[in-house]
Formats: sequence, structure tokens, C-alpha cells
Amino acid sequence: MITLRKLASLKDDTRRRKFPLLVQGFEEELKGGRSLNRIYLSGLIDLIMDDDFYRGKVYEGCEALKILLDKERAREDLLWACNSLRYRLQAAVGAEPGDWDFKHDETSGKSERISGELYLFLDGLRSPFNVGSIFRSAESFGIRKVFLSEETCSPEHRRAMRSSMGCTELLPWCYGTLEDLVPPLFALELGGADLESFEFPKTGTLIIGSEELGVSPSSLKAADGSLGRVSIETGGIKGSINVSVATGIALQKWFRSSL
Repeated sequence: MITLRKLASLKDDTRRRKFPLLVQGFEEELKGGRSLNRIYLSGLIDLIMDDDFYRGKVYEGCEALKILLDKERAREDLLWACNSLRYRLQAAVGAEPGDWDFKHDETSGKSERISGELYLFLDGLRSPFNVGSIFRSAESFGIRKVFLSEETCSPEHRRAMRSSMGCTELLPWCYGTLEDLVPPLFALELGGADLESFEFPKTGTLIIGSEELGVSPSSLKAADGSLGRVSIETGGIKGSINVSVATGIALQKWFRSSL
């Protein structure tokens, strides 16, 4: 770790870029249960507070963390204070993070993943962010495999991989057609049976449509000839929600019914 004297001697922009990284290092120490160098952290806070650039922007967070350090408060309190200060520092220099930059616990505490004969078909999804987010929900809610139409963005797209938090590498997937899907089929689309009363199958494939146009005509025809459509009741003016959010809601309901 860089010494405080060396840190103070750096150019202003360089020093300000290092501040949130150093605070993040203390977050990792607190999360890992390691010994905390309170003297260094206190000195780091002093350097931040001495920088006129941050005047009025992060002082409140610095002072709150200082008080916790002086009172030997619990590690959880210090962790929250460090996390808050780090994001204040990033916001002050215009370096606010994307969703994929947030740190998450990598495990759920389960010894193995629970999955049934539940399958998913992504029908023309163009957004890598949505594809990655859907993979993350699919991994959590028991999907055995994801099929993708040829128009769907690859799960190997860097933004899909980032938003999936690694789930694109955990969950089996392949490109395929309607003929490859595991029956029965049903589609998440407007005009269908309400999610709360829909009878989910013990095995089958849920079809998810594109962000702009929804489920394709051919896929809708296939679903209507099988189990039909399922819809999520909403109460907003827009009457629609993001496709990855809608998928997560439907998958959680299907997962619970399959247990």
C-alpha cells in the first residue's frame, strides 16, 4: 500500500483517483475479517478532508467515518461508512460505477445449484445488458438451459458477461430454433393468463420476446398452440416493465411452483 507521504506528494488528479481505490481496499479488509489499519485509514481521511476540491462534497462522509474509527465501532458500521465514502469520492470526480461494477457475494451458501427441467428461449433480444441480466435470474431460479434465437445478442458479449456477474459461464446455452425447444411451450407476453393464476408446467420452455417488438409471430403461434401466454399485471401508466425484470418475476414464480 502506498505510504501517506507518497500519496500526498502525487499530482492532484492522480491522488484523487487513488482515494476511492484505497477506501475500497479497506472495504475488502472489513469484508474478509482481516485486521484494519485504523491509523492509516484515519490519515487517509485527513488527506481527503485537506483537499479543497472535495470541500462540501464528501466532508459529511469523512466525518462520519472518523467518528466510527474513534469509537471502535463494529466492523459492519465501518464497512457501510467506507462504502458510502467511496461512492461519494467517485461521484465527486464523475466516475460513478455501472451496475456490473458493484461487488456481490459470490455464493448463496448452497452446496449445489437447484435446477429442474425448466428451459428458457430468448427470442430476438438485442440488448447485451438484458441478456446478461436474464442469465443471472435464470441461474438463480432453476433454469437448466437457455436457448437463443439467431437474432439474440451473444451471451459472450462483454457487456452481457459483465451484467450476468459470471452466470453466462455457469449456465448452459446454445443457439437454436423452435424445433429445438423442450415442450410444452408458453410465452411471456401481453394478453395472456395472469401470472398468479397461470398453471406452470413441471417441465417446458418459457419464451421471452425482444425489448421492442415482444415475442415473434412464429414463437407466439407455437406458444398459443401449446400452453399459451402468461402476463404480469401492472399498475403504472406505461403498462410495461423492462424485459429482464419481467423475466425475473416470471422465473421466480415458475421456480417456486416446480419445487
